[in-house]
Amino acid sequence: MHKIWLMVLSQNGGSEWGVVTWRHKALHPIAEKNHTFNANLHRSHSMSLSLKRKESLREGLQRISEKRLKDVLQVIGQEGLTANPVHEVRKAIKSLRATLRLTRGALSLEARKARNEALRDLASRFSGPRDAAVTLSAFEKAYRESLNGNCRPEVRPHWAAQLQQSLAGQANALIPAEIYQDAAEGVRHLRGQLLSFEDYRSRGDASQPRVKDDWEKTVEEGLRKTYSQGRRLLRRVAAIPEPPDEQWHELRKRAKDLGYQLALLKKVKGIKPLLAKLDKVGSALGDARDLSLLRDYLGKVRDERELTPSGQRSYERLLTHVDQQRRGLHRRALKAARRVYRRGGKQFTGRMAKRWRLWQGG
Repeated sequence: MHKIWLMVLSQNGGSEWGVVTWRHKALHPIAEKNHTFNANLHRSHSMSLSLKRKESLREGLQRISEKRLKDVLQVIGQEGLTANPVHEVRKAIKSLRATLRLTRGALSLEARKARNEALRDLASRFSGPRDAAVTLSAFEKAYRESLNGNCRPEVRPHWAAQLQQSLAGQANALIPAEIYQDAAEGVRHLRGQLLSFEDYRSRGDASQPRVKDDWEKTVEEGLRKTYSQGRRLLRRVAAIPEPPDEQWHELRKRAKDLGYQLALLKKVKGIKPLLAKLDKVGSALGDARDLSLLRDYLGKVRDERELTPSGQRSYERLLTHVDQQRRGLHRRALKAARRVYRRGGKQFTGRMAKRWRLWQGG
């Protein structure tokens, strides 16, 4: 076990010094156990979590959401969470929140907001360790690339070694249960009612048939809004020379939402190519976001008075490389996003509805 003083990334974007306790992964039985749960949760994203032809639209959405929620609760019920299982938990929560947005037309505003807030609260409790892990990965990659194949030192500059140690401590630290247990309890209360759609029978109208595959009433409004929001953000970002990081981040979130929603329909003809385009947008903007976190972190830990001349040069070289990479990733994301958001919201949703009905009737 190691205890070291590190600068810790806080949830509000600030930083403070504190003691972090961590162990090497190979020696940590709890971390190994969490690795198994992490693998199971990862597989749940690619196995059986798409709609089936012979089930109703609402039944399928409920089945998938309850399965994801069960997996999340299983992972956070374990002791000694670290950044890796937390990453999968956060992805599953994002998918659940995207499903709530997809079904906005079939849920009351109050219910949707309450469930979304509970999920968002839990995910926010894990943001610090996850940000440290992606910042560490971005630093190691960017630092190697910034050397340009020249003057590869056997020992990194002092500032770089300290930064890596600080981030590694946070990324490998065990997350105290008291940080997230109250939020986890709020999410546990969502079991069985995350997608509690209205039913004609509950209104006392027995003459109406049971709703089945009701695309228009269940997902049309939500899908159109998600797509239209992303399209508007793309126009806004493309209209100015240097969009702020916040706008790029919002575009990424809307593209990820659309990807999570369309992944439910991945068996429908034409969906997989669209998912591949969205993946390019999300990957490019995700990498750019990680570099932005790295740049912010570099600004917080920098102390020019302690940098040697060679350390100062390596520091500035890394900053220059980070900015160049971010610009390139943004250009790549714009190119891919334009291929996704080519149509208006109504036209896009109409095409998806037609494909869904053809697939389900096949």
